[in-house]
Amino acid sequence: MKKLILLTMALLAAAPATMAKYPIGVSLSMIGTPDSENIISVKEAGIDYVEVVFNYFWRKAPENECYTRAYQVKKRLDEAGLKVWSCHLPFSRQLDISVLDPQQREENVLFMERMIRLARIFQPQRLVLHPSSEPINDDERETRMQNSANSIGRLALAAHEIGAVLCIENLPRTCLGRDSDEILRLIENYPEVMVCFDSNHLLKEEYPRFLEQVGNRIGTVHISDYDRKDERHWLPGKGIVDWPDFYRRLKNTGYKGVFMYEVSANDTESPRQIVRTHKEVILGNHK
Repeated sequence: MKKLILLTMALLAAAPATMAKYPIGVSLSMIGTPDSENIISVKEAGIDYVEVVFNYFWRKAPENECYTRAYQVKKRLDEAGLKVWSCHLPFSRQLDISVLDPQQREENVLFMERMIRLARIFQPQRLVLHPSSEPINDDERETRMQNSANSIGRLALAAHEIGAVLCIENLPRTCLGRDSDEILRLIENYPEVMVCFDSNHLLKEEYPRFLEQVGNRIGTVHISDYDRKDERHWLPGKGIVDWPDFYRRLKNTGYKGVFMYEVSANDTESPRQIVRTHKEVILGNHK
């Protein structure tokens, strides 16, 4: 009996990391309008977690109206029995926390602080923040890196006040945080700040290196596939990512969060397709 127990323990220790499965989540951006019907479809697909995208609340509407929208979505999520893992703070070319103009940067940070206070109603564990917009010229990159880092430190305090962890998202092209070196520089002075790893934003670095370098600073993920020429937000299996290898490497970093899908609404039929893709492409279960 003792030998059998020891053998079982050895087999468990040698088992692949993919045996322990992450819970699945979806960004509400992929269901279009977060009305009751679309939100219920997420729960009916067998998904328990969502990321609330704040762009829905404030784009094309005065700021004072976004609060009503937020409470409406909160009510629909509660009625559907869905849990909020993360909130994605607003982003646009105008809402850049690295912008050179001090007054504009101050206004942008103040706005983000208000949105973080609003996020309290969702009780998220993670807050996702873009470190910049684009385009960014090479001659201003270093200054904007410092500006963004300063803004991140301030917003980390606001996140702490609502009991959430601020996660800085790696971004593509000329944006700040376009590889592991830059993303780590942005958060190096803030041990409480983590990273939102977007799998289809890496254009200058392979994902194995990013995962190795950033490691236990990954606080949440955005999952989608691409061609490494630009971000695509495709369903896994349509691009170049080796998903079983990606999943194994992510497990090895010690990440313990939600496997959050951020797939284009034009690239998926329904939340059920996400669940099916996860089983077949990520986990390799074709049954």
